[in-house]
Amino acid sequence: MSEGETPYVTIEQHPTGLVTWRERKKQATREALADAAWKLACEVGPENVRVDDIAAAAGVSARTFNNYYSSREEAIFAQRIRWAEEFLTVVHSRPGDAPLHDTIAGALLEVRGRREPDKATIRLVAATPAMQGEYLRHSVMTEFALAEIVATRTGCDQLSARVVGGAYALAIRAASEYWLRDDSDLPFTDFLRTALDRVAPAARGLEASVRASHPHREADSC
Repeated sequence: MSEGETPYVTIEQHPTGLVTWRERKKQATREALADAAWKLACEVGPENVRVDDIAAAAGVSARTFNNYYSSREEAIFAQRIRWAEEFLTVVHSRPGDAPLHDTIAGALLEVRGRREPDKATIRLVAATPAMQGEYLRHSVMTEFALAEIVATRTGCDQLSARVVGGAYALAIRAASEYWLRDDSDLPFTDFLRTALDRVAPAARGLEASVRASHPHREADSC
């Protein structure tokens, strides 16, 4: 190597860079599988989608598919729940002392308002019993995630966090169901905002209860 020449270093010689590259590659593969699964479900119906077809459409093997998803239903539904990851990112970006309802409702409306769902397509996919089961499974996961947010941001007990977090999860589910039944052009966020408004008193009441039970906590944060 001549003097002043920049040494050629492969990515394998940079452990940190290699991990980052691998994670990006894994995420890209996961998303490609989810996109392929959703597209196939829309084209031929969820019940007619095969794992081999999803893998082939994503350019990977069926074995690789099994490294990312446990079933075709999970892969099909994965494309529809990307909003959940975006939601958590927005929530974590909000100040820790922001009002609970403003944080959760604001983040939900922001994320769900970015892209209007295709109602006709979702109706088609949601009509499949297996997909209904996957939807309920993810609803439970969403409920626990919301309960954790409530507990972390208020410092309340686990039961209260589960109740209020469950109320937010139910608001999302109810808004989705009524939006799917509706034949007007009203956006999903209109239904979601109405449902979330019904949960606001519970969230504010919980915060008031925690402040009354732990008066020193608010003083310490000042």
